[in-house]
Amino acid sequence: MTKERIQALEAVGFIWAKRRKGQPTWDLKFDELTDYRQEHGDCLVPTKYAENPALGRWVSTQRAQYKLMQEDKPTTMTEERVKMLENLGFVWRLQF
Repeated sequence: MTKERIQALEAVGFIWAKRRKGQPTWDLKFDELTDYRQEHGDCLVPTKYAENPALGRWVSTQRAQYKLMQEDKPTTMTEERVKMLENLGFVWRLQF
């Protein structure tokens, strides 16, 4: 993009926003988890959930990413995502 175009966009109030990689996918899976909770009453999606295997893997990944966050290791988990999941009733540690 040329410098002139950038200046023209900014002149009309264009706001440059950094798009977070993976956020649209995360939001889609969060919506699927919300639907699961409405149907089943909890967020305890089995890792090998036959009706939606990708959701089961995603839930498992959220737990793993949260653990990395707790250990101060690089992770895709954010405080915002933690709050969203906790508000939905997400269980971080499964106890059998």
